[in-house]
Amino acid sequence: MKRPLAARISAILVAFCIAGGCATVLDLEGYQDAAGALCTCPGFELVASCATHAQARITAGSDAERTAFLDTFEKKQCGTICEHAAECYAAIPGCKGEKPGCECCPWNDSVLMCSTSDTCQTCRTCLQVATEPGDGTFECALGRGRLKELRDCACSVCTDDCTGFCQNIELLTTDPQDTCHSCLEQNCKAPLDACFGDKP
Repeated sequence: MKRPLAARISAILVAFCIAGGCATVLDLEGYQDAAGALCTCPGFELVASCATHAQARITAGSDAERTAFLDTFEKKQCGTICEHAAECYAAIPGCKGEKPGCECCPWNDSVLMCSTSDTCQTCRTCLQVATEPGDGTFECALGRGRLKELRDCACSVCTDDCTGFCQNIELLTTDPQDTCHSCLEQNCKAPLDACFGDKP
């Protein structure tokens, strides 16, 4: 699902180094274009006024919120692949009441259900999706992304111990004596902690 980054975004990203490290500068229009570019990904055509809502929220956001969005955009490589587009869209500022377990654009199965009022909607976090049977509730975009990272690691280095989890037929457990959990603790600790720490 590769797609090229919008030419406007690549033209206005300017990297510069300051004392103690480097940062990335993006003007307001650039942030808006970065957010709007997500709406070209498959599935986003179902999101009503996708680019308009994204750009309005970017405009209303603070500099710190825009920077946090850009950090996610770059970390998840949302300028070049669509795989993490939902997570990047969820990182756009301006979602009223947003917190773990409540997002403006959670997943309803394979469809993003974005709030038209920019008010968060209850959704299942990574911990809930990983350890509890589905109940028809929306799944948080952030949580689903974290679960994918954990599953990718598990299926790479814990294949024998986490076969059921890798095949998406078994849930995880918080029991440290569980062989899959033990393998994840040893080999996939960062994504495991990120997922299990994502709770309402």
